[in-house]
Amino acid sequence: MIFNKGISIVLSGLFFLFLALFFSTISVIFLKGGLIPVLGLVMFVIFYFITRVFYNYLRNDGKYKNNRQVSSDMPGEKYFTKGESDPKKVFIVIWLLVILILTSVSLWLYSFNNGLV
Repeated sequence: MIFNKGISIVLSGLFFLFLALFFSTISVIFLKGGLIPVLGLVMFVIFYFITRVFYNYLRNDGKYKNNRQVSSDMPGEKYFTKGESDPKKVFIVIWLLVILILTSVSLWLYSFNNGLV
């Protein structure tokens, strides 16, 4: 099962947002000092590559292969998912949405309780 290109881009963006929020939550709670901006830039680059791997995971499976030279999308073809249903991919997408909401709420509550808002 592969996801539509647009949906895959949005889900990859949400995954990047989750990684950034998760790192922000951990760094706000545990790290203090001037090292946070440098560490944030390094993590930004690492998160970019992790997000690219996640995008490739959403766009490829055993039957369909997508890269810069080859696309499994036909001109004018519209779909949300293509191929046999993969419960693991569906679970990962649902987990991503739920954990993104929980991470956002936890960071907001932490900043609200510490008077940062």
